[in-house]
Amino acid sequence: MRGVRYQQIPLQFLFEHQTTLAGLGKIVLRSFSKAKVQQGDWQALAPIKEIIQPPSDELVKHYIEWSGASARKYPDSIPAHMVSQWGLSFATRLLLQTSYPLSQVINQGVSLKIYGDIPRNKKLLIQAKIASVDERNGLARVSVQIITGTITQPTLVEAVLHMAFILPNFEKTKRTETTDNENWHSLGEWSATADDGFKFALLTGDFNPIHWVGPLAKLSSFGQKVLHGFGVFARSFEFLPEPIQQIDVRFLKPVKLPSTDNQVEISTEQHIRVVGSAGQICLMGQYS
Repeated sequence: MRGVRYQQIPLQFLFEHQTTLAGLGKIVLRSFSKAKVQQGDWQALAPIKEIIQPPSDELVKHYIEWSGASARKYPDSIPAHMVSQWGLSFATRLLLQTSYPLSQVINQGVSLKIYGDIPRNKKLLIQAKIASVDERNGLARVSVQIITGTITQPTLVEAVLHMAFILPNFEKTKRTETTDNENWHSLGEWSATADDGFKFALLTGDFNPIHWVGPLAKLSSFGQKVLHGFGVFARSFEFLPEPIQQIDVRFLKPVKLPSTDNQVEISTEQHIRVVGSAGQICLMGQYS
């Protein structure tokens, strides 16, 4: 079992997330603005291609420790799932050009294709675009593709962030339960402290208050603080056998903070799931 961590995350990491925080500030301002944003054709939005500075070595080390990985696993590289640290700002820049209410975004999952290791201390080449938009039944499902590489190796990790926005004509439907006939076995379990939402925010720049501000989180549909979907993914990914070439997961239920005994399970069909202490399926997907 990987238990509760009392790791201290330096506050100065805030300065590494200035672009992400600026984007979050624009989201807040737009949510209070009465001006309507015109919805254009998402296919006409220009892709973004930029070279950025990598996260600092200290930030990467703290992120690896928080995720539960051994430092020996990533001696000179950045974990593929750390794409959330720079990917969020690029996704925000693209989505701010749409009319969707970004303050109400639902993170539904992530897909990763890993072609090589992301090196530390090298400038990163980022290519980002909106890959697809599907508006049906009062829900807009948006996928944003983030390709991370270097100048000499432009495609090392391809990530697709899956998000949803509730539209005015949305009507909630009951999810159909499916029969599970797979044989699952546990790889281990992990726990999260009450402040792990704040820690993960310091590591990635995702300061959505439902993850770290108790009074505001109580007003949300979750009723309390919950861990970031990417945080659940990062901790669970590190239990999987190596090497992982491709993984696609969906966030089904929140992991509330604090929490214990979150079981990471796999099946013979190379499916992965995270089962919470109350038996709820928090994450489900497949890998190869």
